[in-house]
Amino acid sequence: MKICLSWLRDYFPTALSPEQAGDALTHGGLPVEVFEKHGEDDVMDVEVTSNRGDCLSHVGVARELAGLVDKEFQSVLPKVKESRTAASSAVNVTIDAIDLCPHYTVRIIRNVKIGASPSWMVNRLEAVGLRSINNIVDITNYVMFELGQPLHAFDLDKIAGQSIVVRRALPGEKLTSLDGKNHTLQPDMLVIADTQKAVALAGIMGGQDTEVTVGTTNILLESARFEPLCIRKTARTLAMKSDSSYRFERGIDPTLPELASLRAAQLILEIAGGELLEGYVQAGNSGYVPKHLTLRLTKLKRVLGIDLDPAEVVAALQRVRCTPTLIGDRIDVIVPHWRLDINLEIDLVEEVARIIGYSRIPMRDEISVRLQPVDAAGKTVNALRDILVASGFFQAVTFSFVSDSLAGEFRPAAAKSLVKADAAVRKADGQLRPSIIPGLLEAVARNENNGNAGAQLFEIGSTFWTGASGQIEEVRKLGIVATHDLHRARGVIELLLSRLDAKREVKFLPAKRDGFTVGAYAEILWGDKIIGYFGTISKAVADKAALRDTPVVAELELQPLLDGRQLVPQLNPLPRFPGVWRDLSLVVADAVRYEALDHLIQTLRIDSLEKVEYITTYRGKPLSAGNKSLSIKLHFRSPARTLTGEEVEANVTKIIEAAKGQLAATLRA
Repeated sequence: MKICLSWLRDYFPTALSPEQAGDALTHGGLPVEVFEKHGEDDVMDVEVTSNRGDCLSHVGVARELAGLVDKEFQSVLPKVKESRTAASSAVNVTIDAIDLCPHYTVRIIRNVKIGASPSWMVNRLEAVGLRSINNIVDITNYVMFELGQPLHAFDLDKIAGQSIVVRRALPGEKLTSLDGKNHTLQPDMLVIADTQKAVALAGIMGGQDTEVTVGTTNILLESARFEPLCIRKTARTLAMKSDSSYRFERGIDPTLPELASLRAAQLILEIAGGELLEGYVQAGNSGYVPKHLTLRLTKLKRVLGIDLDPAEVVAALQRVRCTPTLIGDRIDVIVPHWRLDINLEIDLVEEVARIIGYSRIPMRDEISVRLQPVDAAGKTVNALRDILVASGFFQAVTFSFVSDSLAGEFRPAAAKSLVKADAAVRKADGQLRPSIIPGLLEAVARNENNGNAGAQLFEIGSTFWTGASGQIEEVRKLGIVATHDLHRARGVIELLLSRLDAKREVKFLPAKRDGFTVGAYAEILWGDKIIGYFGTISKAVADKAALRDTPVVAELELQPLLDGRQLVPQLNPLPRFPGVWRDLSLVVADAVRYEALDHLIQTLRIDSLEKVEYITTYRGKPLSAGNKSLSIKLHFRSPARTLTGEEVEANVTKIIEAAKGQLAATLRA
């Protein structure tokens, strides 16, 4: 926020150079890095943190500066002359959304003369970046930058029914704001209305229909307090941030509307003339209740690491306008009404530290780190990373948002719809990812563009979607992108799952799914539960991701892996006797799956058969149309002795005969 030093001196009369004022504010937590000149005036740009809405004004900064340097502060105490006609006779005020507007006040000034503002006011407004419009509008802006309370002046004669209603907008209600833009409002937005229509967006901007113009003679002066979240959401949705919304979003001193309204009325009478009706009309109330906190001196020492004289602590709190009372080893504190950021004991500790100076707090040349043992879930995740890295993969971290071009790909069947960010926050690529895969594919594409083709990546992260119940679901998953070698990728998945539980069976169930090459997609069955899928992506998806090849991808739900891992190592003794391998190629009908052959062999329960390994599938000459050749490798071993050739051949023959009888298979020559 820009602060004009000549303006600041109205409330902080101590002579300080811009550099001295800037240094004091910076050391007190309000950094000043930019100094400007506006004519003869010095202007400094104060960086006000989001929790210090009380410093978004010249009075607020002056009050803060006075506390930091322990000098005099002069507040604004407006005095006005009111007529005998009550303001309540000229207007009615009603709040229909008390949760969004706890307090709304109105003053009435009649017979004003609209014209140019005096030069001193124009100069001050221009120094902080505002242009002069007319004396009434300038006064509302001036008071906002003086006290921090946004105000709005309506032309009273343009208010239908002489009534103000603070309510939620009607569905599809229209409003043309002062900047000439037309807006379609939503029911969660707060408006100021008369008996016919909305005339202003509460806390953000007024409407054209009731603006103050050269012909205005009677003023309705609004000063209110609005719910910060509502103002923030409306301003972002309509993309119309203003100086008013900036302040309301950060919270307003509950006692400020009345003071600011009186100050503006004083300036209007001095500059534009007119008659101020007696009192003001209000709906709701300030709701102000003083905050009482306790600061323990033992807590102060534990946090700051130094002993402070209780009298010094009391003096420090008095400098920030708190009301402290020392009682034994604690200080009871009444927090000033403008300090919305002081709510806890630790906030008082921070105030003391700011005032006494951070330079008095010693710095330790060591840090204390408490190591926490890794839990079972953490160990499992670390194991997954180790296995994949050992298999030649690199861990990636991609955005939680998915690109618009890939948002529809790899979407889970359980996803009713995707979760979309507010358009005011993120317009393009604004949907949260329902899958890890799109981000990994884009990462592979970036690697390709930088000369690193064939990148193999994995990521463990959260995916999001809206389920059938309408609730947002968050599911952590493991995503993998490998080269186009489908068999190698399958081997990595088998290795991964076998390391988690060596005894649980892994199966790949062939299926069809959009976005994958036909015949190169399968669901992963681990034990009795489908935990994910893997396959080769289609050329169409590869083109969307700007990939040169069609890589293999896999995605597994993380929670079943965490639940199913055997934390006790599963060890098998090394074999004492040699194994025997036999290759076998069987010709079967094209409709016969490898899974059927594997299941058949397992049902034979051959004791010496240690493992069946898939090699390849072949179609083409000299095989007849509609047939294919399945090639497998059979591994035989006995734990008690060396197998003879006759025993192995007898078992191979047993497998061939069973395949002939149940699968109509023939032995390929």
